Amino acid sequence: MSAKKNRANNAKQAARQRAAEIRAQQEAAERKRRLLIAAVTSLVVLAIIGAIVAVAVLDKDKPSPAAAGAVKLDAAALSSINDVPATAFAAAGVSDQITNGPKRVKDAPAATREGKPQVLYVGAEYCPYCAGLRWSTAVALGRFGQWTSLTESKSIQESGLDPLSTVSFSQQNHGAAYTSDTLAFTGYETTTSEQRNGQYVKLDTLEGEDDATFKKYDFPPYVQGSGGSIPFLSIGGKTFQSGGIFDVRVLEGKTTQQIATALKDPQDETTKQILSGANVITAAICEQTGNKPADVCSSAPVKAGAAKIRDHQ
Repeated sequence: MSAKKNRANNAKQAARQRAAEIRAQQEAAERKRRLLIAAVTSLVVLAIIGAIVAVAVLDKDKPSPAAAGAVKLDAAALSSINDVPATAFAAAGVSDQITNGPKRVKDAPAATREGKPQVLYVGAEYCPYCAGLRWSTAVALGRFGQWTSLTESKSIQESGLDPLSTVSFSQQNHGAAYTSDTLAFTGYETTTSEQRNGQYVKLDTLEGEDDATFKKYDFPPYVQGSGGSIPFLSIGGKTFQSGGIFDVRVLEGKTTQQIATALKDPQDETTKQILSGANVITAAICEQTGNKPADVCSSAPVKAGAAKIRDHQ
């Protein structure tokens, strides 16, 4: 009887141990399953977050459909910019309102492209003061060559100014194109006028020597303040324009087509300011081209414009 009880007790004990082992295995399997689910869930969440961030970055940097669909100037508007009569430049002269003329930098190395002095522009399409400098620069360059493609652009409403109509100098994305036997032109518009997530949509990216020129000559000691302001213009790497060149309020209320068409009218106040700025920029360019073409560089309004160019101290 005793032996039978012992065998029964041993069997019960073995059964309890086996049950405990099974429970332990089940609990271990359950913990493993939960850890696996948690790991997979974390990976899925991280993947979703990564995808959202990637899409946001790409979306922020990608020009919008509106920016990509910028309207090209027609042949008549391009002709108006390229072929402003000498009489209109003479009538405009050089306005007393131009107080922020270009500055020469002594011993600055010449900047050339294909053996020709380079005019480098850096701006952004949202910028009102860029709108004015673009007009004067476009007209000035028309005296040395021809624009074959430009698109319309408009600045934002800022500092009491209405949005201002102008052209875009974006070569990378909006196809600004210029040809000349005398000059080379490079234009960058770093952003559009549109905002996404509180930032302007990126457009062009400065490259190589152009980026180095901007970062050197648009910062102290060559300009006041913290530097990096726009618009910025390098003329042959020797003379630099930082900031606007005339009072851009004269551009308010007009379309790009209207401004371009009026460039042959020396009585138009907007035209006077644009051509006045162009005479100053032309004078700076003539210093880099060896005063060629002679008929342009020797003209009275261009000689008057030279007086607005200062030496950097």
